[in-house]
Amino acid sequence: MENRTKNRDWVKNAAIIFLSVLLVLTFFSNTWMNRSLPEVATQYVTSGSITAKVRGTGTVTAVGLHTVKAEQTREIRAVMVKSGQKVEPGDVLFVLGQGEASALEQAQENLRQLQVSYQRSAINVPTVDYSLQERRIADQGVAVEDARKAMEEAAKKSSKRDLPIKQLEAANAEVAAYTAVLKEAENTVAAEQVVYDTYKQAFETLYNETKAAGDAKIATSQEAADAAAEASALADEQAANLHIAYEALEAKYLAMKAKYDEQQAHGVPEGEEEITVEMLNALKQELDTAQADWNNALIVQEQAKKNAETAQAELEKTKEDAQAALDALDDTSVRAQEAKLNQAKASVEEAKENLRIATEKRDAIQATVDEILDQEGISEEYESARRAYQSARDYLFELQYNLQQEKISDSKSQQLSYLDLSDIGAQIEAAKKKVLDLSGGEENQITAKVAGTVQTVECAPGDTKLKDDVLCTIEVPDMGYTLSFTVTNDQARRLKVGDTATVSNYYWGNEIIATLNNIKTDPKNPQNNKILTFDLLGDVNAGAELTLSVGQKSASYDNIVPNSAIRSDTNGKFVLIVESKSSPLGNRYYARRVPVEVLTEDDMNSAVTGDLGYGSYVITTSNAPIKNGDMVRLADNG
Repeated sequence: MENRTKNRDWVKNAAIIFLSVLLVLTFFSNTWMNRSLPEVATQYVTSGSITAKVRGTGTVTAVGLHTVKAEQTREIRAVMVKSGQKVEPGDVLFVLGQGEASALEQAQENLRQLQVSYQRSAINVPTVDYSLQERRIADQGVAVEDARKAMEEAAKKSSKRDLPIKQLEAANAEVAAYTAVLKEAENTVAAEQVVYDTYKQAFETLYNETKAAGDAKIATSQEAADAAAEASALADEQAANLHIAYEALEAKYLAMKAKYDEQQAHGVPEGEEEITVEMLNALKQELDTAQADWNNALIVQEQAKKNAETAQAELEKTKEDAQAALDALDDTSVRAQEAKLNQAKASVEEAKENLRIATEKRDAIQATVDEILDQEGISEEYESARRAYQSARDYLFELQYNLQQEKISDSKSQQLSYLDLSDIGAQIEAAKKKVLDLSGGEENQITAKVAGTVQTVECAPGDTKLKDDVLCTIEVPDMGYTLSFTVTNDQARRLKVGDTATVSNYYWGNEIIATLNNIKTDPKNPQNNKILTFDLLGDVNAGAELTLSVGQKSASYDNIVPNSAIRSDTNGKFVLIVESKSSPLGNRYYARRVPVEVLTEDDMNSAVTGDLGYGSYVITTSNAPIKNGDMVRLADNG
């Protein structure tokens, strides 16, 4: 009995020792294995709402930029503006320096020669002095009067009857008086004609210069209107073409969507290509892009139409202004002088008519005297006196006629000289402007033609700019601002033209409204990226950096996981969930792959579909690579 008791104690002790050793080894084995397993962090699968947002940062640019260019190669003497400065039409932007020395010297020499030509022409303007001719006419008038008196005396001596000598003397006196009146009237006409020609020539010169300036402005406005009309026509054509392209893509998309819905409802018929969501989304993206392009073309079309209408209105206004400038010219002096000239000419005609009547009366009386003398026989003395009188009258008429023709010729010569002087004067003014342009200084400036903010200044004092070089750009705020940034194709698919974005880094000034107006392929990475372009309204300036957030409204989802839990490989996207299995030594944890489809996401979480349940653990991070079926340890378990 004693031996049997001892044996039992030994077996008992051995079993205790064995179990103790096994327990110790199991403990150390479990601890070592846990330490060697990948450690993972997990989070619950939850439900809730997600607001899918796409964020990006870009630089604000102005839609309307007015470029100021050099009209000729010149030195920039002074820059009167700087970036960020507001300007109004007429404000001085740049003061130009002197042009090339050779060009300036040539312009100055040309001006000098024109001034000399003007002086020579002015000196050569015909001057008139009719005092000698008028003296001869006056002397001949006395000779005619003396011959008339001598003829009357001879008539008295030759006749035995009473002759109407007194009537003849009165008639001759009347003729002499009307002759003097006619001479005075003709002299008045000549004087008034010179004044009238001077006034008229000055007015015509001013009229022609004003008309030429107006015609030049009209020509410039006409070119701008024609260019704007052509641009509008091109915009119309472009919009029409893009509309046709959009409608074609829309029809293609609707057909594919109908086939997709049919396949989803009844399956894919044998031999028919399966329409996938990716194919449908890709075509939808093309359709959205085509719609965006068409919408942009409509905006361009509308702006081009407005530009054409504005240019046409400017042309009409330019024409009206040109005509108004002509109508505003004061020709009062010309019309007043013309009235005086016409009055003087009327006086001449009246004097001629009075002289004609007086001459006919005198000639009738003279004929009576001649008839009486012929009946009684004309004495040699009377006949000689009558011939002398007639000869004196003829010579007086010849002197008067020659003076009148000389005055007409001199008037034409003077008018031609004035025309030459006017033409040279216009050339002198143009030459002076050329010299002024090349001389530089405060009189030679470049001014702003639009109101806005100077965005860039491309030159500094002392720089020499070639013709058509850009001097500065002026931001015209009335035409709006845009901002662009690049996103992935996946992000772009969640958006559509017209979506409104919020500004997340702008905390001052008035609210900024950002609207997505275009989605286009990024030329730098056409396979993976898109460029989003937004129209901006509000308190914004070109050059500012803004961060925009744009996306859909919030929606509720059953399965939401952290973005860090989403993994992908050649078979698609998936998550790894943690599953536990009981063992004699405790729970063991294993990673299991669950394929998922991402419905939407924001910065932190994604809504997915898959074999997941509320409260499941998904692996978010691990300290070592893991795959489906691997044993893991939880970070919380140590």
